Amino acid sequence: MPFPMKVQPIDSSTCTESIKNDTVKPPVLKSRLKRFFDRPFPSVLRISSAAEKPSAAGAANDGAVAAEFEPSSVCLDKMVENFIEENNEKPSAAKFGRKCNCFNGNSNDSSDDEFDFSTGFSDSVTNSSFGDSSDTLKSLIPCASVAERNLLADTSKIVEKHKSCKRKDDLRKVVTDELLALGYKASTCKSKWEKTSSVPAGEYEYIDVTVEGERVMIDLDFRSEFEIARSTGNYKAVLQLLPFIFIGKADRTQQIVSIVSEAARQSLKKKGMHIAPWRKPEYMKAKWLSPYSRITPAPRAAAAEESDAVAESKEAPSESC
Repeated sequence: MPFPMKVQPIDSSTCTESIKNDTVKPPVLKSRLKRFFDRPFPSVLRISSAAEKPSAAGAANDGAVAAEFEPSSVCLDKMVENFIEENNEKPSAAKFGRKCNCFNGNSNDSSDDEFDFSTGFSDSVTNSSFGDSSDTLKSLIPCASVAERNLLADTSKIVEKHKSCKRKDDLRKVVTDELLALGYKASTCKSKWEKTSSVPAGEYEYIDVTVEGERVMIDLDFRSEFEIARSTGNYKAVLQLLPFIFIGKADRTQQIVSIVSEAARQSLKKKGMHIAPWRKPEYMKAKWLSPYSRITPAPRAAAAEESDAVAESKEAPSESC
């Protein structure tokens, strides 16, 4: 056999020389994505640094570790530290607990968990604002004066007395007449507003009473004006704060309507429902704050009817014993 002993030494020296050359070569910087796909292979996992040489036992252990690797383990702290060490960077990011964003498909440092956290934070902010609105609403609902409380008590008695009335118009007329009989300066008001770019035209009726020289509005079914479909739990809680019979001045009414209308808007938005024009705050405020006209019974006509009744009673023959 020609040259029987020269083949092995030549190959051995060449292999040794190539290994030395490989160890001397500076590490090639790879992109994070390429390193992600190279990690699971044993040939990559065996070499952790340029100064470290492979061994048989280490190769076996690394092979076992490589078999256990899954894409979900890429974000482990150890791999993050290896990445930082190979790029000669300080582990400042690991100190703050930042996570790998290999699965997010974006280049920023936020992860899916961080997005979930921001959503939770948004919910907490919403709950906080809801709590503030509820507290403000609770302070606005009660009557502002003794005169208003007395008016509310009298109105409630009249409504309870005529609870058989099913139509709102009839009940409103009855309440107005009986408040007049009790000495209040009451009248039925009809507000009317024109169509604008944000709200449609409309009209609304309620009762107003002059109490201590100031105008006070009475709505006999205030809560139902704010009912919406598929409301959230927060909005249901807001709705429960509203009374059925509301009595208040214009400024307090405006604040209440603003708070409840905003809560309704948030409820509809959270349910993914369209906000109808008649549910917008501008439309709701127009019901009680638009220009209005009073509808009051003519006192002269009432006096004439009373005098006619007296005359008829005088003309009727009286029964004698």
